[in-house]
Amino acid sequence: MEKRKLINRLTASGLLLIIFFIARYKGMIYGSELLSFIILTSAVIIILYERMVYSGLLLIAFFIPLCEAMIYVGMLLVLIGWIYKLARKKSKGVLRTPLDLPIIIFVIIGFISIFNSSFLKQSLTVTPGFIAGILFGYYLVFSNITDKKFLKKFVLVMVLGGTTTACIGIFQYLIWGTERTSATLANPNVLASYLAMMIPIVFSLLLYESKKSKKKLLLTFSFITMVICLVFTHSRAGWLALVGAMSFLLLIEKKKRLAVGLTLVIVVAASLLIPSVNARLRTIFDLIVNKERIYGAKSALQMIKDYPLTGIGVNTFYHVYPQYQLPEAREHLVHAHNIFLQIGAEIGLFGLVTLLWLLIRVFKIGWETLRRTKNNYLQALTTGLLASLIAFLIDQEFDSTWWLERLFIFFWVLLAVLLAARNITLENRNV
Repeated sequence: MEKRKLINRLTASGLLLIIFFIARYKGMIYGSELLSFIILTSAVIIILYERMVYSGLLLIAFFIPLCEAMIYVGMLLVLIGWIYKLARKKSKGVLRTPLDLPIIIFVIIGFISIFNSSFLKQSLTVTPGFIAGILFGYYLVFSNITDKKFLKKFVLVMVLGGTTTACIGIFQYLIWGTERTSATLANPNVLASYLAMMIPIVFSLLLYESKKSKKKLLLTFSFITMVICLVFTHSRAGWLALVGAMSFLLLIEKKKRLAVGLTLVIVVAASLLIPSVNARLRTIFDLIVNKERIYGAKSALQMIKDYPLTGIGVNTFYHVYPQYQLPEAREHLVHAHNIFLQIGAEIGLFGLVTLLWLLIRVFKIGWETLRRTKNNYLQALTTGLLASLIAFLIDQEFDSTWWLERLFIFFWVLLAVLLAARNITLENRNV
């Protein structure tokens, strides 16, 4: 029976491919229509393969730092596969989470800000990523990670995606000779934000792996490549974020403090031996070097003062900044270099308070999960996720990369993984 099902599926896939090549040969498909047809073909195949909803999730996990288009292909596959499972009553639908209320309020405030914006077109450009991050990155990922086996697979694929990105970044820096590596992301600071959040997860899992496992070798390689790549971004915020996350692990990991402490010392000492890194580090607290960021922060505070309720509009800081630019400022800043000032300025104080409420809830949930679970893997993953959020908070004190599409999606995916770990812990008291 299973063999016949497989033959039927392969036949259907083959027929679709034949139709595709005939249509392409006859000139029936061009440009963006070609991509649409490929996605449609994939979607039909997904319906034939019930398990492909999980393949869509793994596509998202792997391609978050690598390819935006593939993230959306993965999301489409998950959505269609999930709807198919709903129709056959094999899915419980979108599951409720403890973060629903702050998320709903944040979304409402966000959309009010978008449609209240003086630059509506610019605000609307972030809407797809805004929806994708929360609806797909959080709710659909969370609703479909229901067991520890798939959770481990999802996280492993996420690590592989991060490792691939780090290798590309190192290649760029060493072979192409770029001054600051950005790998497959928009710029070096975005890459640094991603790596600073990914490295604590990898390192925490590495601490709990058995000494001779193949996975430990993979995690060791991943950790080393990601740290090297982060150094090559020359992002001061990313470096501080990693040190903060590792310091958090030093406090939490009582049984592994020596390993964490030694790793932190080795990473910092090795980085200081690189002249360009040393020179960059010395500018962190230099007020003259950072004066434009200070001017930008003052301008952002004035925006909040003028528009405390609705903000100036999502994704409009760059367009509104000239009106608030201080006379002594010389640079036209793209963003406020602080996500909390950025959100306060663009969405208003209600949006900022809601985000802080959400983050507090996340840390509380993570801490409760850490206390309840008896499983080493879930403990390691939860600890790594909490350290990752520490890195996020530190990094975004000096940057505003959170609003960028792939990083925004990545943030919500991490929250989904944390909540999935919590659910697995609650459903299996002995886990």
